[in-house]
This record gives sequence, C-alpha cells and structure tokens, in this order.
Amino acid sequence: MAEAAIVFALRKMADLLIDANLLQGAEEQVKLLKDELQSMQRFVRDASEKQDREEKIGEWLSDVADVTHDADDIIDALFLKVEAAKRCIESRGELAYIPKHPYTLMAEQVELLRSKLRDVGIARERYGIQDLGHEGIKFSWRPRQLSPRQKDKQLVGIDEDVEILLRKVILDNSKGLSTTSIVGPVGIGKSTLARRIYDRAAARFDRCVWVAVSGEYTPEDVAKELALKLLDPKEDKLREEKSLEELPLLSIQEKLRRSLQDTRFFVVLDDVGQDAQWESIASVFAIEDKGSRLLLTSRNEDIAKSVGYVHKMKTLDLNKSWELFTKKVFIDNNNNADGKLSEDLEITGREILKKCDGLPLAIVLVGGLLWEKNASKRKWDKLLNDINNTHLGSSTILSTILELSYQDLSPKLKSCFLCLGFFNEHVPIIRAEKLVQVWIANDLVVPLEGRDQEETKEEIGMCYLDELINRNMVDIKYLSKDGRIKGCSIHRLIRELSVTKAKKEISFEIVRKDGKSQPLDKPRHLAIYSGCDQRFVYSSNCQHERINAHSLFFHGIGNSVNNNNPLYLKTFELLKILDFEDLPLKNLPEAIGLLTRLKYLGLRNTSIKSLPHSIGKLKNLEVLDIAKVYKVIVEDVMREMESLRHIHAGFFYSVDRLKSNTLKNLQTLGYIYAGNLIPGQVKKMRALRKLSLFITKDLGFKGSEFFPSLATLENLVCLELKWGPPDYIQPSELKMLDSLHRVTRLKLKGIVSEFPSASQFPPNLSHLTVLLRCTSAYNTDPTWELEKLPKLVYLKLDCDQYPGLTYMRITENGFPMLEVLVLRKMSKVGSVRLGKGAMPMIKRLYLYRCGEHLLTNLPEKLRSVTTILSL
Repeated sequence: MAEAAIVFALRKMADLLIDANLLQGAEEQVKLLKDELQSMQRFVRDASEKQDREEKIGEWLSDVADVTHDADDIIDALFLKVEAAKRCIESRGELAYIPKHPYTLMAEQVELLRSKLRDVGIARERYGIQDLGHEGIKFSWRPRQLSPRQKDKQLVGIDEDVEILLRKVILDNSKGLSTTSIVGPVGIGKSTLARRIYDRAAARFDRCVWVAVSGEYTPEDVAKELALKLLDPKEDKLREEKSLEELPLLSIQEKLRRSLQDTRFFVVLDDVGQDAQWESIASVFAIEDKGSRLLLTSRNEDIAKSVGYVHKMKTLDLNKSWELFTKKVFIDNNNNADGKLSEDLEITGREILKKCDGLPLAIVLVGGLLWEKNASKRKWDKLLNDINNTHLGSSTILSTILELSYQDLSPKLKSCFLCLGFFNEHVPIIRAEKLVQVWIANDLVVPLEGRDQEETKEEIGMCYLDELINRNMVDIKYLSKDGRIKGCSIHRLIRELSVTKAKKEISFEIVRKDGKSQPLDKPRHLAIYSGCDQRFVYSSNCQHERINAHSLFFHGIGNSVNNNNPLYLKTFELLKILDFEDLPLKNLPEAIGLLTRLKYLGLRNTSIKSLPHSIGKLKNLEVLDIAKVYKVIVEDVMREMESLRHIHAGFFYSVDRLKSNTLKNLQTLGYIYAGNLIPGQVKKMRALRKLSLFITKDLGFKGSEFFPSLATLENLVCLELKWGPPDYIQPSELKMLDSLHRVTRLKLKGIVSEFPSASQFPPNLSHLTVLLRCTSAYNTDPTWELEKLPKLVYLKLDCDQYPGLTYMRITENGFPMLEVLVLRKMSKVGSVRLGKGAMPMIKRLYLYRCGEHLLTNLPEKLRSVTTILSL
C-alpha cells in the first residue's frame, strides 16, 4: 500500500538534498530519513503481497503510508522556505536572512518521524515481513509489442459475432430504427465487440456517435453527453455544454429529437448499467426513421429485455482460451510463435487458464504478466500459486488477477498507474502526451538503467507507457498514421483499481456534485467533477490554511478557481498540476502567480483570451497547454520561465517581440505568431524540437532571414507553418526552407497559386503534411514534385479545392520510400495511376472524403492496402 507513497517522498528528498546549503543544519536529519525510508521500501513489497492474508499486515502498511505522508508534508513546507530564499537572493542580489526556527522545527519533526519508523520496524519483525532487497523492484524496459492493427489480429472468438450482428441488425436493409444490445459479464469483451462493429459500419451512416456511460452517470448526464457528441464540429461546444447544464431532462430529450430528425445515425451506448440511464435515451428515438441503428452494451440483462435484438456473449472455451493465451504470451517470440511449448509449461498454463473462467480480460492480463522472451517455469508456477492464494480473499477471479497485475509492477510503474484515475472518467480517450507530462510533473520519470542517458524525460515516459501497454493494463486507442501513440484508454475495472489504490497510497480523492464523497483530511491529488464549488476543495474550518494538494483536475461545467483573493490561491501553493481542460474558463486570476511550484498548467479548449502578467512568476512551470484556444495574448514574461519545456497553443501572440533566449529547456513552441520571435534569439533555444509558426501577409516574413537561424538548432526535427487566411504563401516566405537539414517532419497550411518545387523542401524529410487550398486556375498534380523527395515515408495530402485536378499520376520510380499515403478531401480526383516501379514500399493508403469513384479506380497495388476513413 505504501510503496508508491515512498517513491514520491524519496524523489522529493533527493531534490531537496541538492539544495543542502539552504537546509541550514537540517541536512543530516533529512538524509537519515531518506535512507531509512529507502530501507523500508524493500520490506513493503513483501508486505503488499501478504496483506490479503493477514489484516495486521494491511494495518502495518497503512502506518508506513502515514509516516511517509507526514514526511511529504514536512518536505513540502521546507521547499516553500527554500524557494522563498531563492527569490530573495535573486531580487536582492545577496543571501537573504531567513529565521532559523523553521529549520530547527523541521529537524525536530524529522527526528519524531524517525522514531515512528523505528516503531514500525519493530512491528515488521513481529509480523514476519521480509527484506526482499532489490529483487523485483527494478524497472526493465521492453519495446511496445503491438500496434492496434496487430492487436486486432490477436482477437479471438469474436469474428463470428461481428459478422452475425452486422448481417442481422446493423447493415441489414430494414427501414426503421433498429435497436440491439450486447450483454454479458464484466471482462467478456462486450466493448471490444461493439468497437469492431462500430469501426466496420460507421462509414455507412450520416452521423456516428460512441458514448461511454459511466456508472456515476445520471439520466441527465447520459442525455447531455449524447447531445454534445452529436454537435456539429463548427458549433461552440463549451457554450452548448453550459446551456445544457441549465436544462431539465425533458428539454434535453426534445433537443436530441430535433438534432436526430431526418438523419440516419448509428449510436453506441457502452456499458449501460441502470434502467434509468437507458430510459433517458430510449424515449428520444423515433420508431420510424431512415434506417438508424442503436447499439448498447450492458451487464444488466433486464435492460436488454426492452431492446429489439439481444446478443448474449459466451465465455471462451478452453481451446479458444488457449489460442488467446498463447498469442499474448508468445508475441514477438520466434521460438514459440506458434504457441508450442514444453509439456510441463503447457500443463501449468492450462491450469492458469482454468482459473480465468474463459474471460478475455482475465486471459490478456495473465498474458501480460507472463510475457517474456524466454518462458520461465518458475514464474508460471509462482503465478498459479499466487492466483490460488490470493483468490481466497477476493470476490472474483478478475479482481484477483487485477491485484496480481498491480503487485507485479515496479514501484515506478505503480506510481504511474495510480495517476490513471486523475483523468476524466467521462472521456474514454487519454492523450498519451498529456499522461506522460502528468507523470513528469509528479517527478515520476527518471532515467532507465542501460538506456541512452541523453533521452528526454518525455521519451522515457513513453517507455513507461509502452510497458503498461505490454502488460495489457493500458490499451492503445489510436495511433497517428505514422505509428506514434496519440491516445490510450483503460478498461473500467482497471480504472477502478487505479482509483482505489490511489486513494490509499497517494491520498487521491474524487469530489462530485452529489455530495456523496468528501475530500480526505489531507488530499494530495483531487479530481473535481461537474458543479462542485470551492467549498469542496477544502473544509470551512481550515480556510486560508495550506492545502497539501499537488494535483487539481477540474472535470465538467461550473468548476474553476476564479477566486482572485491571494489568500485563497495561496492555500494551493504546493500545487504542481492545475488542469482546466474543456472548461468554459474565460479568465485566469492574477493571483495565479502565487502557485510558484506549478509545473503543469492545462488550459486546453477553454475560453481564455489572455494570460496575466503574473504567469511570469511560475518559474517551475514546464508545460503550458493553451491548445485549441485561438488568439491568446501573452505579455513578454516568457523569458522569466526558464523551466518551460512545452508551450502547446492554437495561436498565441504578444504585442511586443518576445525575448526567448533564456528558454533553453523549451522543446515545443507554438503555434506562435512568427513576428513575436527574434531570429537571433531563437538560435539559443537549443532544446527546441518542434516549432509551429503562424504567418500573416502584413508581417513581411522572409524565409531567407528566419530559416538560417533555425538551421543552427541541432534538435529541431519538426516544423509547422500556417498562413492566416486569406493570405497567400509567397515564394519569398519559403526561401531557404531547404537549409533545414535536420528537419524530418514538415506541415504546411495555407493558400498557394503555385505548388512548391521538390528542391524547396528540407532534403531529409520523412514525414510531410500538406494542407493547401489552391486558386481556381490551379490544376497541377502536387505529387509530380513530392514524388521526388527521396526519403519521404509518410505523406498526407489535404488539398481541398483543386478544381482542375481529376487524376493523380505517380511517375516511374516515384516515391521510392513512401509507406503511408493519406488523401483527404480530394473530391475531384477520380483515379490514381502508377508508373513502373512507383511506390515500391507502400503499406497503407487512407481515404477521407474522397468520393467512391476514386476507390473503384485504384490500381490493385493500392486497393489491397486501402482503409476508408469516410466516404
């Protein structure tokens, strides 16, 4: 229980000891406490494995967690003193005087904690808890095994179900509304089956919506979620969301009826658990329409009785279970690729499978526990024994295997796993980039043994995510077309496990508007759901006292820290993560500058128009996310934020040119107005990896002056250039783009009268996205130039309004290295013609809104690798 808490505390102590000269005599006590906690960590793993068998051991772990949390509080208090001292030094140019008593008090508190640890140690000996040393607690990195496409090939036992449902009810020719339910126990694969059907059928309907129904959803919540998913992309989602909050259920239902009128839709309601949830939607749909389809999944067979067609899922038989098991255990293992193994291992494996009761989720989790290059009989026997022992204290086999999967994680991975519950339960996709950045902000990402020491924290964090994916505890939801993880998801049961463990181990609390849950006395991580006001963040009897929260996530309408009272915001001065994503937040208070320990500030998809001047005081801030927000005004204070690593923005600009020469840790910048950057200072942003520029005609942007400065940046691999409408791309603006030899990824968006020649592009491009509108007279095939790029692996063409372009022709030996081609909105293109030896490496072709006539006129070489995203 206490293992993750110790990891958090140890990292914090290590950071504090770096500034030992400011500890003023408390250094020795902190070092001793760190050593003793590190020693205790080796006993915690053994206790964690035994706690289900003996209640006293669970209590011992709680005692360890309490001491660790107390140590955490003391360190946090001292951190604030240290940072205050640093600020005084910077402002006065000399060592400021700081009263001695806080450090004396800290030394006394640490000594008291050490005394408590000694008592805990005596109890440990009494309970027979053993020192496991470092066995099993190291994190060994393994490359990610499978992409989603490969995982589809590993699904067992559902192909027949998919075909039956598609043929009978989803793609049949019936005219009216058809409703279908998929029912079965938890972990049987209902959502997986529904997702396969959804992906296969979506292109045949006018509107397609997938709604993940949380167990906490009220009937109103279900109706609101569906209404928001059905919004036109051009509509203001934040404004509509706020409007729905004020409507009663009947009004929302009527609004839904109107939005679905005269539309052939396909709606999936995943994991409907209550009759009221289903009834709130069922009454909306008309009996007669244009042939719409409604599909729901549920564990509740009573709900299914009111649905037209009921499909009951069956557990896997022993043969199917064995097939799935071997695919998971022996993936990428050439010696056992066909699932053959020694007789003694097979006997053990089949015994393990009997315990899984034919539930796919249980089988894939077991596969994640056993996957390794060389199967170990000892490891398989241990797992079987652990299942038999642990299952005695658990209600279901799934809960047993979930617990074992968690206990098998290294301390670092456990800490990362506990963060999964921070994210909005109503949003099924977690952005992989954000997940890793949250781990980094919580100081959970450290260099891996045996790996390149020059790897960034972000690269290391992706290794952590790969390992959770390998263990089947996190699923890849979608990849970019070039194979990078963009979004991931977790099964409902795995999320519940993460939340339950996080509450015990790192004082995580979820606060809801219904008032059923209340914060802990000392919550360290909080997720505040829709409608909760600031009273729920701290109790009335401790107002203006420091809140020990390190993470604060707001999910839903009506949530924000809009109180500009410095005393109020000062209560959150230990905060590292503050996330307002998807909220209609219009202003950030000036007092935000008091949160000096903040590392992650999430303002994505809000209504923010400007950032206060005080944001420059956030000297520890590493991530500023203002993406999906257009035109955010920023004052020239960025130069003071030297810890910044990522600025994600839809478009931000400043009245003045920004002095950016101090941003030596910045890896991601933009979109930023190009006129705000000083080319000579950009040269000093040595860590920059991705730069996104917004260019307007009045700027007088000259590539010949700007791009040579970028050419000096050794880490810059990704460049995005966007021209503001209705401005045309001028030839002078692309001049010297070819000087960027290190840039391998390029994105262009704007209006052209003449397509750039191949010689104008960076010579080492491997990934290119072209989003261009063309003048009415333009009819030249852009691939005539692009096919000459010798290293191009990925190409996305989104060339809308090419009225004269009716076909595409790839000449002989064109695109020698291209593997992925994405064509989007090429509505006038009727065919693609390939010359001899063209596209020898092509693996995938994606078509989005290109028209059915193009699909029928593709050469066989391309048709065999084509995926239709939308007609």
